[in-house]
Amino acid sequence: MAPRRDPKNVQAWLIGSGVASLAAAVHLVKQAKVPADQVHILDVHHASGGAMEVSGNSKDGYIYHTGAQPYFQEECVTNLLTMVPDPGHPGKTLWEVIKEHEREQGVDFRFNVMVTDLKSYPSSDPTTISEIVLQENGHELLITVDPIDIVIVTLGSVASGMQTGSNLKSPPPPSLSPDSLEHGEWSLWQKLEKQSRKFGNPSNFSSRLSESLVETFTITLRDSDFMKYYTKLTGDKPGTGALLTVMESPWGLNISVPHQPVFATQPKNVHVIWGYALHPERKGKYVEKSMVSCSGKEIFCEILSHLGFPTDPLLSSSITIPCIMPLGTSMLLSRSHHDRPSVIPHETTNLGLIGQYVEIHGDAACSLEYSVRGAQMAVFNLMGLSHGPPKVGKNKFLEVLEELL
Repeated sequence: MAPRRDPKNVQAWLIGSGVASLAAAVHLVKQAKVPADQVHILDVHHASGGAMEVSGNSKDGYIYHTGAQPYFQEECVTNLLTMVPDPGHPGKTLWEVIKEHEREQGVDFRFNVMVTDLKSYPSSDPTTISEIVLQENGHELLITVDPIDIVIVTLGSVASGMQTGSNLKSPPPPSLSPDSLEHGEWSLWQKLEKQSRKFGNPSNFSSRLSESLVETFTITLRDSDFMKYYTKLTGDKPGTGALLTVMESPWGLNISVPHQPVFATQPKNVHVIWGYALHPERKGKYVEKSMVSCSGKEIFCEILSHLGFPTDPLLSSSITIPCIMPLGTSMLLSRSHHDRPSVIPHETTNLGLIGQYVEIHGDAACSLEYSVRGAQMAVFNLMGLSHGPPKVGKNKFLEVLEELL
């Protein structure tokens, strides 16, 4: 752990504005006492959210952009929520509340800014980040980083190359390519890898699309009897059961029926369910075409046919939005020891790495808790705090997997 930094003199540069970065900002301001206007969040996109972004409405259908990442509120997430006032703000998601709160506190958000490189000195270990190279409005800019300052980078993104369809149209083919990776969320990690092996190996996670591609779907139900049939079939009320795995599905369908409402703007007569498929390239049992070539309506028809529910009335009162994620399960791919970098890379003085692709001993990726824990670890170590994240406990996501296997 680094010596304690004086928070009044620290400029904190957070690259990426997803869940992990937002959590890091909260811990910097609330725990480390860094003045909010000295916390800067840089992101290539027009808004924050990352893979936790949600969109849509009850009329056109909601979209839940989480890949195969279930939401379990474990200890690190619970601790984070205690630092955010009024997390149940009506009309807003949790992450919108966090962003709004951070803006009110004075955190500096800068969007449409692409960080292309990090410069460090000396050339041998231990190294210190000294400059951030970025592109903004077609111009290259340099940000000077003093030794007391810190840089926290979110590595990669499960949402890269994501394509969304509609109730009547299938998603376009995935747009992910080596060229797009070199100009997107993965480019900075690729640059870091060229500097040293201690920064991990991004290609292990970004180049195995046949293994990492999943297709998700969000189903919006209006005045529908689906929940009645679901409860009769499973004995579970919405939000009380685990993932429902459709064992005979060639697509490898898994369905989540969460506690309602899922969205802050969701009317009482509307229900939302979500799911994913691990083998969307295969032909369905009832809809004889690959899932990737199916519209949302065709996907829901396949699901209803498997469950034995009446198709016509339920299809007429639903909107299903499919989404192809080429890197949806990339964080779970097999790897060698050095493919995942440490949260604090060896022999670095002011750099932290966060997100689903860092190594957290004893924990399992593919959870919200993993992102939040990594963020807390980075802040704890870089700022020299006396209290770090709680000990890693039994991972609830792994408990669910053990039940399924």
